[in-house]
Amino acid sequence: MNIEKINEAKHICISTNSDSFAYASVIYTYILTLHKKVSIVSSDVVVEKFAFLPWFDKVRRVVPSSVELIIESDFKTQELYDFFVINKIKINKKMAIALYTTLLLENKNFQNIDDNGIVFAQAKELIELGAEHRKCHKYLYNRTGLNILRLKSILFKNFILKRSATEVEVTICDDELQAVGARISDVYPLLEEFFTLVNVNEVTLIKSDEENKILINLKEK
Repeated sequence: MNIEKINEAKHICISTNSDSFAYASVIYTYILTLHKKVSIVSSDVVVEKFAFLPWFDKVRRVVPSSVELIIESDFKTQELYDFFVINKIKINKKMAIALYTTLLLENKNFQNIDDNGIVFAQAKELIELGAEHRKCHKYLYNRTGLNILRLKSILFKNFILKRSATEVEVTICDDELQAVGARISDVYPLLEEFFTLVNVNEVTLIKSDEENKILINLKEK
């Protein structure tokens, strides 16, 4: 983000999507502290699990004509932290909640083996700044929509074991996604569950209605 452009603009738009909404929520709150007009526009429908975040009800689909600056919410938590520190910007409670959420998402509920002391130090600081960590964990990891349960049943129906049961190959198609009201982005987090199967160390997702195109190949770290 360019702080000079932010200071000059009268109406700022935060461009986001469901996957980056938590980051957009942080930026939206920051822009509001500058007493500027700000809008948040998403290219898709933000999923319900993010309803606990500030400004969930402010998301619109069309960029207002009066917007002078558009900020893409394609950041990492550390980038936002650095921006706030360098520019001596105070992190308020709403920003803390959204930043804590981005930490959880980036580090897979703090179960990522690459986590280090910096991540946990940031989490501690955000909690002290007002991040409602129990609410964040509950909405992100302890609540499941009916569409996700139905999607999970499809994935477990469609998978096969290969290479002496060390690799899972799972297929999905648009008709199956539409039938349960899910998106392809909803599939990716569910693939991690296949690593709980004994001996499985690789998971491949295939789009069966696109000439069996490989969408992603995951290997256990």
